This record gives sequence, C-alpha cells and structure tokens, in this order.
Amino acid sequence: MKEINKIIKSLNEIPEPFSVDGIIKIFENNSKKIIKNFAIYFYKENGETILWNISNNKFDLKNGFKFQLIARNYNFGFIVIESEAQKEYLYILINHLSLILYSEKLSFLANRDKLTGIYNRGYVFRYLLNKEKTKEIYSIVIIDLDKFKHYNDSYGHNVGDYILKTAVKVIKDSLKKISYKSIFARYGGEEFIIVFDIKSKKELFRSMEFIRNKISETDFSTEEFSLKATASLGGAIKEENISLDDFIDNADKSLYKAKQSGRNKSIILN
Repeated sequence: MKEINKIIKSLNEIPEPFSVDGIIKIFENNSKKIIKNFAIYFYKENGETILWNISNNKFDLKNGFKFQLIARNYNFGFIVIESEAQKEYLYILINHLSLILYSEKLSFLANRDKLTGIYNRGYVFRYLLNKEKTKEIYSIVIIDLDKFKHYNDSYGHNVGDYILKTAVKVIKDSLKKISYKSIFARYGGEEFIIVFDIKSKKELFRSMEFIRNKISETDFSTEEFSLKATASLGGAIKEENISLDDFIDNADKSLYKAKQSGRNKSIILN
C-alpha cells in the first residue's frame, strides 16, 4: 500500500496544463516497482477500442488483470496490468488514475479550440492574468491570416477550415524551432495569439519574421485547388506600469499597422 500511495501522490503533482500522454508517462515511471507491464485502451465514440499505450510490446495481455477506467459513472476504457500486488490495492490505484485521466479530458474540452486543438481564447486570457502576478517582462504576438474571408467565400468553409488547421501546424512547428517558451492559442476567427517569454524587441521581431516566412513559404494546396496563404503579425513587449488591456491593445495596433501597410508583414510599434 505504501508504493500505491507514492504513485497516487506523483499523479497529484502533475503540473497543469498536462496531457494524457504526460499522465501515463508519470504513472509508468513511478509504478515500476509494483507493475511489470500494462496496456491502456480507450473507447472511441463508435464503441471500438483503441490501444493508447503499452509499456512493453512483448507484454502478453493474458497475464494481466483487467480494470475498467470509470469516473463519474462514465466508462471510457480499460487497463490491463501485470503485477504481483494485491488486486484490491490495484483497484484503489486505478480508480485514482481514472479520475485524473477523466479530469484531463474535461480540461482539454474546456481549454482547447475544437477545430484546431490549440488553446482557446479563454485559456490564454487566464494564463495572461496569472502571468501578470509575476511582474515579468514578456511579449505577445497576434497573428491574422490575410484575406481569410476570400477562402471561405471562394472555395467553401471546408477549405477555410483546412487553411486554419494547416496554418496552426506551420506555427506549431515554427515554435518548436524558436528557443523561447511560448503559449499558442486561437484568438478568434482567423486570428491567433502567442505569449512569448521574450524580453527584447529585436528577438521578438526575429521570431515573428521566422513564423511569417514559414507561413508564406507553405503550400496550402488541396486536391482541388492550388492555394497559398500569408499572415500579418503585430507584437508588443510588456512594459512596467502598463495594464494588460493596454498591452494587448498595443499588439492590436501593431497588427492593424501591418495590415494597413500591405499585409504579410511583422510590426512592433512600442
């Protein structure tokens, strides 16, 4: 029971925002003393099962105990465990793991944009409000896909959605190559926002230009249409004694200047 309590404690200390994969990895790393192998399956909407994680590809599932993953009377999958621990103790552990995984599902739905899978406007504003308490210098970038209405009007909303999702992938891949911590969210419509731990205007502009160029270099074509896309970016550095509203307004003004001066540009006014 002592080892079970240690695993439960490790799951309680997972920092937010966390992911299903992150939860399972912590579970795996902290349960090796009592669990030899395990496999987790989730139920799909159509009732089929999908193998989400297996600790050892040589694991013979016939050797394990099967536990249902249930939280608030919702059965969303099962886990098969090979262990010499007493079954009643494993029940306690799996019940707790089920609650953590279920909470992550609710957190995902509440904080993620349904179309693109990135954070939504509500999440990023809560993040900014918490960041304000740290008194750190940081920066934001607002990205607007140029003439986005044209894609919906000319090619249909399915193509418009495809453009949005492709742009999100390009931006996410770009952020992985930028050596600053960032939070990326959908700001609304065809607009996105990035919160950067960047303190200098020079570094912020360099990061903005890197993202802008990656978007303009990407082929957005579908099977039916040959398409390109560009974006305008407005940035701002958080200054002392400036309110959060004014800070965001500075980025908005920079974006407006980028669009008014020809689009496909990066501008920082402050």
